Amino acid sequence: MEQAIASSGSGSVLLVAGGVQVDAPMAVLRALLHTAYEQAAGHRVRILSPDSTGELTPNQAAAYLGISRPLLLKLLDDGTIPARALPGSRHRRITVADLEEYAARKTKRRRALATAMNDVVDADLYLPAD
Repeated sequence: MEQAIASSGSGSVLLVAGGVQVDAPMAVLRALLHTAYEQAAGHRVRILSPDSTGELTPNQAAAYLGISRPLLLKLLDDGTIPARALPGSRHRRITVADLEEYAARKTKRRRALATAMNDVVDADLYLPAD
């Protein structure tokens, strides 16, 4: 099987595998190299598009966010993260896009809280414990 990688100019690379040629952005090559490095180090690798309409199980979604399954279920139950119920079942599916949106909201809240805490310290309003 013929395989090759060649620079095609303008910040892209020409990937050839099995006779199929693809002109891909350099970022794709970097992602492939990073993936190979992580796998060589014995780490698991998952590639998902952040705006994917693909759906994950609650276990997969919890792992994706790095939280416990019970916490994820609480977030699904209270509507913080939307989920689709499978017909005729209690099982649910969550889109990657909804998980990314939740993660972005969480990051935004953390940054706002950190900024507010820094403002309190900068204004010398922080009262250290006795």
